[in-house]
Amino acid sequence: MSVEQIETTLLQLPQAERRRFADWFYEHEAELLSPPEDEAVHPEVQAEILRRRDEVDAHPELLEPWEGTTERVRARLHELRHQKAPAR
Repeated sequence: MSVEQIETTLLQLPQAERRRFADWFYEHEAELLSPPEDEAVHPEVQAEILRRRDEVDAHPELLEPWEGTTERVRARLHELRHQKAPAR
């Protein structure tokens, strides 16, 4: 069955049935779309990603905006270079 055929069939379902299918798909998404084992995320990497997600959820104030990141990095590098420069 093609994606187009699936789409057509799903759109013909009553809204309650489409919702039921969407819920089912969401619950089984990992099984249906999981990458091959050689492309899968290592469990330790996955655990770190989840740890960082939980930390951000618990402490959103720790986040910094992307805007200005380049300038902040350049300023910090300039500061570090200045500290390491030999005294004359």
